[in-house]
Amino acid sequence: MRRGDLYLPPLISIFLLLSTLSFGQAWSGILAPARATDWTYAGIPGGIPPRTNICANVATSDSTAQIQSKINSCPQDGVVKFPAGTWNLTSSLYVNNKGIVLRGAGPTQTTLIYGSGVNIIFAPNGTSGQGGYASGPYYVTNWTGGLTQGSTQLTVTSTSNMATGQLILLDQLNNSNIIFPAGNEGTERAGRADPPGSDPFEPSTPSPRYQFQLATITAVNDSTHITIDVPVDYTHSASLSPQIFWWDTAHLGNGTKYAGVEDLKINANANDRAIMFDFCTYCWVRNVEVGNIARGGITTFYAYRNEYDNNYIWQTGQPAGPVHYGFEIFGSTLVKIENNIVFNETSPFMTMSSDSVVVGYNYSQRIYPDNQFAAFEPHQAHNFLHLYEGNVTYGLNYDNVWGSSSHNTMFRNYVTGHEPGATNYRTPLSVYAHNRYINIVGNVLGDPTYHTQYSCDNGHSQSTDNYVYNIGFWHDCPTIDGSNAYDSTALGSLVRWGNWDAVTWKANGSTNGVRWCTGSTAGNPACTASETASTDPTYPGLASPDTTLPVSFYNGTTSARPSCGTGLSFWKNPSTGTCPAYPPIGPDVACTTNCTANTASHAAMIPAQLCYANTAKDSNGYLTAFDAAACYASDPVSTAGDPAPPTGLSALVQ
Repeated sequence: MRRGDLYLPPLISIFLLLSTLSFGQAWSGILAPARATDWTYAGIPGGIPPRTNICANVATSDSTAQIQSKINSCPQDGVVKFPAGTWNLTSSLYVNNKGIVLRGAGPTQTTLIYGSGVNIIFAPNGTSGQGGYASGPYYVTNWTGGLTQGSTQLTVTSTSNMATGQLILLDQLNNSNIIFPAGNEGTERAGRADPPGSDPFEPSTPSPRYQFQLATITAVNDSTHITIDVPVDYTHSASLSPQIFWWDTAHLGNGTKYAGVEDLKINANANDRAIMFDFCTYCWVRNVEVGNIARGGITTFYAYRNEYDNNYIWQTGQPAGPVHYGFEIFGSTLVKIENNIVFNETSPFMTMSSDSVVVGYNYSQRIYPDNQFAAFEPHQAHNFLHLYEGNVTYGLNYDNVWGSSSHNTMFRNYVTGHEPGATNYRTPLSVYAHNRYINIVGNVLGDPTYHTQYSCDNGHSQSTDNYVYNIGFWHDCPTIDGSNAYDSTALGSLVRWGNWDAVTWKANGSTNGVRWCTGSTAGNPACTASETASTDPTYPGLASPDTTLPVSFYNGTTSARPSCGTGLSFWKNPSTGTCPAYPPIGPDVACTTNCTANTASHAAMIPAQLCYANTAKDSNGYLTAFDAAACYASDPVSTAGDPAPPTGLSALVQ
């Protein structure tokens, strides 16, 4: 026996322990595993990369055609640099199949003004349609192994035409317990194209495969096995014919990777989709002001692990219709939207038919109230496994206009329920019919100056909008008729755990507003029944979840630290050097500075909210000098308090 063999058993034990620690989830003990995913994968692996290769400098005299020529001549990973100045673009700018960064001198110095029909488009090729991807060949193979949540090794019928680095789509036939293609206004084209050969943006209506996940192939192991870069996020059923679908690389290549827009201002001049990412992987927008938009300030189609942070998006005047969105995320997976300010949009954060999107620490406000759209609006069929964390806003609706959503989580958000001057649509949280297996954990909900009713559901119908929750109806409470039956599963499958709400707080004499309801009066005198969804027959919640909440479900930090080592690079104020409270919101927060009124000190202002409050504005509330560099300072993650890495391992194996 070799000397090192004597040490293999304890060494293996060490690695098993480290493996367990590495893959433990912050939400363990609070959420049932089947109702969550590993949100630490959201965004660009390792963060937005610094780019130093200036491949082209734009002159102040350059025409749009000259700018496009400089973009075309740049190599992969190059930067097209705009100095201080203003450019009036007469046609769209295209970045095709290359990781190019468009960088200004800062949003207070570099301005792009759009002419009619102008966008910035990151696309596979061409200048027509979404991504210039016409109806080229498509490929499908049956997916027969590695179907369970957490798998990265997949078995398929054939790996023919697959390649390392390729973007793929994992799906199955619709599960009737989860997928409801028709909402209260019908069905919409969503999900992947079917059958293969049709346009990817015009799938059949209704699609037989609404629920999907994007991933990237990291290895084609043999003729029937591949490895993917992230775990399967949801256990699929062999009886529902799981498949892997992908696009022809001759038309698409491997898509655009590592491209972005930084440090400039865009006046979209009422054009749709000011910045568009189609089939874009590891792409980003940082420190960009996008104003005067129509539909979609930042829009994605089939985007994978993109990252949008430290931006300011706004629309002037009163929105003329329902499709004015700050972020429009369509058919995308593991996109991270973090630390943005969105002002006066119909719906600032609109996810559509997407998977595992993380929306964290954003601030949104609207100056024209009485709009039925909420700030956060999972839309179309089928959004699932999204995480909304740490946001400050006026409302979140799980709508069913064009279909359902499921398995989404809200954690540590402050949701007021209304804007100043509102006379309608003042419910903080709506879970409409056929939105199921939702988790609402550790939030601060409602306003004690207005909200007086805890829930409007099948057993607690109200005639006004002064309730905290609206659950199970086809639209606003109480909409029930012969065509729109109440969905009792929306209520029975809803996890509500550790939330502070204004109604419960007042009912308890303005003392205890936090509900940990495992049964009647359990955890709070206001509890009338369990709110753990532990008896749901399909995806039950935990019977007795933990009452100690982590600071985050996604950023990798498991405990608050004395510096700004929060796991969030934007947390420190560069002017004062101070750190806002962390975590800022939740039942365990006792705010002492920069506190939000009417929350019993359970909500401190987040960095984006402080940036808005402390930046110059005009008389209507629009920021006049936004630059993320003036609001946020880079604050790397501290390693204090982390377990030390094992030492001496190299000596054990010889």
